[in-house]
Order: sequence, then structure tokens, then C-alpha cells
Amino acid sequence: MQHANPPAVTEPALDAQTRERLGRQLQALYDPVLDEALDPRLAALIRQLETDRRETDSH
Repeated sequence: MQHANPPAVTEPALDAQTRERLGRQLQALYDPVLDEALDPRLAALIRQLETDRRETDSH
């Protein structure tokens, strides 16, 4: 059985100007999401996970 060779390292397919424009568009798309309130159930789960991790780390 032959193993596939790893893909060769190549230059970026998008030029710098296109990457910058894409970055700005993605940031504009996702910035409003950062301002949204976190679902209270998710916030409670995150707090519990942090508590559990602290307890595990202290043992």
C-alpha cells in the first residue's frame, strides 16, 4: 500500500489586497456577533467548566 505524499508548500492563492479585503469583510460580518449577549445556559456551562478545571488543577 502506497502512502500519499504530503501536499507541497505553495504561495498564498490570494494576493495581499484580496486577503485584506476579505479580512475586512469577515470582520464586518462577525463584529456584531461579538456584541451579542451570551445565552445564559451557555454562560452557566462555561462557569461550571471553569470551576471544574480549577478544582482538577488544585489536586
